[in-house]
Amino acid sequence: MLAPELTTVPPSHRSDGEYHNDDEVKGRLLAKLRERFLLESPEIPVVDEVFEDLESVLGEHSGLTMARIHELTPRLHAVFRRIAHIATLPNSGVHPATLSEHRSLMVERFPCEYVPALAHIRRLAMAVSDLLDEVLEEML
Repeated sequence: MLAPELTTVPPSHRSDGEYHNDDEVKGRLLAKLRERFLLESPEIPVVDEVFEDLESVLGEHSGLTMARIHELTPRLHAVFRRIAHIATLPNSGVHPATLSEHRSLMVERFPCEYVPALAHIRRLAMAVSDLLDEVLEEML
């Protein structure tokens, strides 16, 4: 069976069969790749859940218990690792200084006491927020 003919030419495709290679096309492609990389990873919750988790940690009325900290830390850490990986790719939109500022969170041990654990998850949430802001800002 033959595929149906396209009635419109994709913006990246010229009528002579050649593909455009301009900055606009590259930008759209990079944005879509970043979006898929972030959203389609099974170990990472969807973006709405990430923002809810960030609100739980950094929001004005965040009253975190140790149990909630234990629940949120692995999820935020998974998001952090994924965004940190994206940040190492060319044209990620993340400033190297932003990533290096938070890189120590990759290897820090999770504290057992409440106050240090709360400080740790807040630093982790700020790192996720900072990196996510830069990745998503570049996509707009």
